[in-house]
Amino acid sequence: MSTRQMPGQLELVFDVPVLTDDLRAELTSHVLPGWQAMGACRSVADDTWFPEPTETGLKSAAVDRCVFCPVRRSCLAYALAGDEEYGVWGGTTELQRDVLVRDLVDGASVVDALDGATLLPEFLWRQAS
Repeated sequence: MSTRQMPGQLELVFDVPVLTDDLRAELTSHVLPGWQAMGACRSVADDTWFPEPTETGLKSAAVDRCVFCPVRRSCLAYALAGDEEYGVWGGTTELQRDVLVRDLVDGASVVDALDGATLLPEFLWRQAS
C-alpha cells in the first residue's frame, strides 16, 4: 500500500490500496484505441493538467475542461489502470482517483465507478444495485 499526503492546514495521510491484475484488465477494456488523439486536452499546450497540489483553482479549471470531453471515460480508465499519480485524468484529481481505487478494491463494479465519475448526474439513469 502507498501513502498519500495532501498539503494544507491539516496533514491528511491515508493508505491507497493496490488494484489487482483482474481489475486493471477490466479497466483497460474500457479504454478506446487512439483515445488520446480525441481528447479535449489536445488543444491545450501547457501544464494545465498537472497543477501543483496546492493550486486548487488550477485543478478546478482543468477538471471543468474535462466535463464534455468525448473520451473522458477512456482517459479515467487509462489513468486508473496505469496508476497515474499526478495530474487531472478523466476529470478527476489524484484524491478522487484514490477514492475510486479504494471503491474498486472494496468490490464496486468497474462500470459503476467509471459511470459515477464521468457522467453528468442527469445522465446517470441506471439504478444502484
